[in-house]
Amino acid sequence: MTKLALLALCLAACAKDDAANPEEVITTVILNFAPAGGGTTLSFEADDPDGNGGNPPVIDDIALTAGNYALTLQFQNRLEDPAEEITEEIQDESDQHLLIFTGTAVIGPATSNATGPLEQSYADTDANGLPIGLDNDIIATPGTGMMTVTLRHMPPEEPPQKADDSLAIVKANGVDALGGSTDASISFGVSVQ
Repeated sequence: MTKLALLALCLAACAKDDAANPEEVITTVILNFAPAGGGTTLSFEADDPDGNGGNPPVIDDIALTAGNYALTLQFQNRLEDPAEEITEEIQDESDQHLLIFTGTAVIGPATSNATGPLEQSYADTDANGLPIGLDNDIIATPGTGMMTVTLRHMPPEEPPQKADDSLAIVKANGVDALGGSTDASISFGVSVQ
């Protein structure tokens, strides 16, 4: 099983603006890599079927062949029946959420890595033109490493917590330097042939 840097896979995620609404729980994060030229989408997931505590989550290693991919992410609460799609809430509140991709396997706007098997760029933006991270472009080249996917909740304040320089702040000082709170942070092993 992949080495894990799991801050909170199953957690109280994104307290809704109305305090009377219950907080969401995320038990499962799914990464879908669709080859740019067509072909079978490859899915990898981190799943904590018994929720927070109890057994540790099961995290797939990401195994790809070199090429270009469209990466989409899904978030679910599988403690509900049927599973609750948290992705829709993240999309609806996209001005308050940012997915951040870091680790030794990632070259991207939130890392200072010069090398790594996955070059990530954002393919979606919120109403303010800022990245979200539910949709991404990936260029995969041979190599190995770790990719940490962090979902950050950044509520609107004055000044807003999600801003033009959010990714530069992560690159210079790490995710914890951002305002807001971490809803989920999962580390996946990556291998590209």
